[in-house]
Amino acid sequence: MTNIFSRLLKRNHKVNFIDSIEEYDFIKLLEYDKNTKLIADSAMENFIIPFPNFAKTDFNNGHNWNVTNKRYGKSYQLYIHSLRFVGSLLLEYDKTKDIKYLEKSENYIESWIDFMESKQKNEMLWYDHPVANRVQNIIYFLYLSKNTLNIDERKYYKLLKKHGEFLMDDKNYKYNNHSLMMDRSLMILGNILENRELFSTGFRRAKETLWYSFSSQGSHLENSPDYHRMVVKMYQEMERYLNKHDQTFGDVINKKLSVAGEFLPVISRPNKRLPALGDSGNSALGRKKVFKNFSDDELGLTVIQSENFYASFTAGYSTITHKHRDDLSMTLYYKGDDILVDSGKFSYGGDIRRRYIMSPQAHSTLFFDKEDYKLDNDNRFSTKVQTTKYFDNKKYTFVEGKNHSFESSKLSRRLIALKNYPVVILLDSAQSEVESNIYQNFNLSPQSEIVNYEANTAKIKTKSGNIVTFTQLQDIKEKIDVLPSQTEPVQSIVTSGYGKAVETKQLRFSAAVNSNSDYVFKTIISMDDSLSIQVTDINEFALQISVNGEEIFINI
Repeated sequence: MTNIFSRLLKRNHKVNFIDSIEEYDFIKLLEYDKNTKLIADSAMENFIIPFPNFAKTDFNNGHNWNVTNKRYGKSYQLYIHSLRFVGSLLLEYDKTKDIKYLEKSENYIESWIDFMESKQKNEMLWYDHPVANRVQNIIYFLYLSKNTLNIDERKYYKLLKKHGEFLMDDKNYKYNNHSLMMDRSLMILGNILENRELFSTGFRRAKETLWYSFSSQGSHLENSPDYHRMVVKMYQEMERYLNKHDQTFGDVINKKLSVAGEFLPVISRPNKRLPALGDSGNSALGRKKVFKNFSDDELGLTVIQSENFYASFTAGYSTITHKHRDDLSMTLYYKGDDILVDSGKFSYGGDIRRRYIMSPQAHSTLFFDKEDYKLDNDNRFSTKVQTTKYFDNKKYTFVEGKNHSFESSKLSRRLIALKNYPVVILLDSAQSEVESNIYQNFNLSPQSEIVNYEANTAKIKTKSGNIVTFTQLQDIKEKIDVLPSQTEPVQSIVTSGYGKAVETKQLRFSAAVNSNSDYVFKTIISMDDSLSIQVTDINEFALQISVNGEEIFINI
């Protein structure tokens, strides 16, 4: 294999480029799996499945490249215009060598080209993600077609060149995971079209994006564990691609990626499932779980854990990509049971359930009845929402976060997890220039049952039968009954799959708040019903609590 830069320096503008494409010159976007044949055979019958488990669309009465599906929102069009289903056809041909799959791939690509040249309006026709991935599916098709199909090379050269021009344009670049897809395709295009400018731009921007996208601790900053996994995998694939051409991102970036590889085993729950934070699902870790605490104020995530206990706390963010309004929220897990859960992503469309899933009301956090906060991309620098304190000792772990991004209000939460007892203490503060109500919300696992619910205490039974008690240490205004609904007004639901939601239960407590308020809620969550717990003293500096007769002094 020749050095990629030596090859690019030739700058050969001839269009007879297809014969020179080798397997090491591109990256296959998909791996052959249980969905490949299903999607490929469905496409052979003109029924398109844009993504596994998405509803199919009928192309028998003409190829409708503008087809939409409300359940899947923009993602439906995004995957159609990525030609992802064509990738499945190509994989099936690669495996079986049955020419019908390759010919059908050509039919769909040619149909898409006709649609593109018709200049119809379509948001996903020229959009970062589908453009980047479509390039690679087309290149895979050209590689498989050489010496097999009669391809108009000049036509495809111009097509790929047009894609390269879009990918090169800085106004289409946003320094996120979609941009990294663009860089990956630019490097591949530059190699195949023997255009050094394309390759060098993708190579340079991919390195720049890494430093923008990861924290100093190696956390990907798009607020979702699933996207951390995806982006690290993309960088690893690109490094292997570069290595095949005697190139590399270099030792510094590869060491950073090595640190990033340690993130998911730490923040995964004890059941080896990733937390459904931001736009993530309940996906499997697939690796050995690591039990240690973690706190990253650039990401805005803290995890406190042992083999039986897990709590996450969200406060702060560095980008609004895949971010929910979930600041000061928590999740809670004990002895195999999810107690407090996040809402998941549901979908990326305009469905009213998506809007709810992203709201504070869908998370175990605090919110006002008269004022809400907006996400701000400048929070990375303004730190109006931030994890402000974290420390850990032999008796307890303490984390504090603030949300000062309201126009006339402020929120803060202090979370204390005891080491020797399954007990979490919440000290919630709020101030507002406008007299209003503040709500303390607890989003329960759908597998839990509320067995007692009053203004000063509540008990729930988990899936395994364990009793969890929520005790308010001071008088509050009232408890709120929240009835689940998937229609307007949507409330008390969590994601059960892409575009799917199930009803759950919530505990919601209310207190009055004004400009002089301090602690509006002091709450103890006990996951062992046999414990005797008593708060013996609390002030602005310290908390003293007795658990089964043991006195524990906590600096706050």
